[in-house]
Amino acid sequence: MKWIIVLAGVLAMQAAADTAHVDFDLGLVFPQQLGGMACDTVENYDNDDLGYSVFYSRGTEFQVEVSVLTMGRPEIADGHKADGVQMMFQSVEMLMNKEQKGGIIENLKKRGSLVVPKKSPLQFANTVFQYSQIKDTDGASVSVPRFNSVYVTGAHNNFIKVQFRFDVAKGKEARVMADQLVKQLVLMLIAKNSEDDLILAACDALVNNPADFSGRSAAQRVFAKSQTFGELNIYDALFVWPQNYSKPKNADLLMAAYFAGMLKVVIPGELEHGGEFEAFVSMLKAYENMRTREQINAITELEEWMKNPDKKALYQKLLVDFGYVAP
Repeated sequence: MKWIIVLAGVLAMQAAADTAHVDFDLGLVFPQQLGGMACDTVENYDNDDLGYSVFYSRGTEFQVEVSVLTMGRPEIADGHKADGVQMMFQSVEMLMNKEQKGGIIENLKKRGSLVVPKKSPLQFANTVFQYSQIKDTDGASVSVPRFNSVYVTGAHNNFIKVQFRFDVAKGKEARVMADQLVKQLVLMLIAKNSEDDLILAACDALVNNPADFSGRSAAQRVFAKSQTFGELNIYDALFVWPQNYSKPKNADLLMAAYFAGMLKVVIPGELEHGGEFEAFVSMLKAYENMRTREQINAITELEEWMKNPDKKALYQKLLVDFGYVAP
């Protein structure tokens, strides 16, 4: 009963939250916030055995890397007792030994192991490594004691490997964060997402970080889904690419974000069309996020529209200016 209550609460929280990455093949939705840490990026290794990783952090004290991979195994059982789980810990230890030999870390020690959460529909095997890492603090190099708390389980015919690194001095705070991130991961892994759930999550992932691996893969799904709606009302004059030269790099992602705004209206409402204003706002949010990351060159009109505080009034004015509606 406890996990049912927690599941309802967390899923309600995630429904209102943004999405960092959607794995359509496995039906997984990674949240923008995990254990109180924000998603930085998603890295695909272009190797079926190595899969991909989703990276989260909070300042320089807390970092999490969540990896989904098979290591070439055709079948992986669910749970912390799956064959190959200990191999995953050995691979982490081997890489940390290489880091120590390369002078990246020092004083590497293997700490205790356990299974978490104690009562759960899915559990992780957990092993903790302690080490020291040189950090620059106020212009001086300081050796900072750190932990790498590694969690591994089998799910969706993959290994789920989580590395939570944090400063030893932040251990009390890290325990609370670790408990939260493990519960979030369990619920993420056991969730039964429909195709529409995944598409709506992809709309968020696309707008949050359009030019990242996650945003680009989400854009493909959004474009494909939008083609199934034959009556969408598209105001293409809003795609104001600069004149006299080719379309800016990554401009297609802005168009995908436009469709994402529409889909977030028409899919939940089971509509054939609608969401024109939401599409406009979605495109501007995606543009702002790309400009922040220097992933697209400035487009004069979008710069002006992005800064306008009254998007609704601006949108209505643009429809008149472009001749879509009468003055």
